Amino acid sequence: MLALLQLPHSRTLGGMELIDTHCHIHDLTFFTPEAAEEALEEAIHRGITKLICVGTTLEDSKRAIAFATAHPTHCWASIGIHPHEGSHLKDEEITDQLAQLSELAKDPKVVAVGECGFDFYYNDKKDCLAAQEALLRGQIKIALTYRLPLIFHVREAYEEFWRVFQDHTGIRGVLHSFTDTAPHLKRALQNQLLIGINGIATFTTHEWQRDLFRTVDTNKFVLETDTPFLTPEPKRGSINTPENVIYITEFLAELRGESEEIIAKATTANATKLFDL
Repeated sequence: MLALLQLPHSRTLGGMELIDTHCHIHDLTFFTPEAAEEALEEAIHRGITKLICVGTTLEDSKRAIAFATAHPTHCWASIGIHPHEGSHLKDEEITDQLAQLSELAKDPKVVAVGECGFDFYYNDKKDCLAAQEALLRGQIKIALTYRLPLIFHVREAYEEFWRVFQDHTGIRGVLHSFTDTAPHLKRALQNQLLIGINGIATFTTHEWQRDLFRTVDTNKFVLETDTPFLTPEPKRGSINTPENVIYITEFLAELRGESEEIIAKATTANATKLFDL
């Protein structure tokens, strides 16, 4: 279990409000309870006043709700079953966990469903496609039932994702950690999905990815850290924390030739509207 590292030279953005739409500080695999409290306090101090704790399993979703409930002013929860779980869950377990997840969706601190989707980067598609699809379709159903947005995780699987997505109407949500190509970005925006931009933008070596982050409209993306993963520059090599939204904001402002205030105001408004914060 990793404790929070002390990060020197913490920054603020002149009192601007920022929202981390995707973090996992509630997950005891990565943070001790004390480290989670420290990370939250530091984020609030730096102007990141709202955080969404994102669940990746049924039990992790329960922890996300518990953490959000314990910090009602600043934290909310998203409940979800990550596609990686499809590699070991049996059909009856998927059915049972989706039923339990549906009950969790009634909690007032729940503002989204996910992260859910497809991921064939680590898993052989032929072995997990059916399970991942069942999990995704089940979670889309929950979101539509409770009129909640979805946080989608899609990695090397957009063909399968769009096939499922087009079977439904009324979906709202965000493509978490988007790093894919321009055609998928265009399709996402055409379907009213927002784009989640995180620390990858600050250290990617692909100029075409920077072009996407440079040109997407300010009313079409939100900021996220994916804490404790994907630590942005200049903090690479340390555990990511929600306060690092500041560095993502600074980078995007410079990349796009816009002020930090424009990025902060737009992304805060986008997140507030999507998640009804």
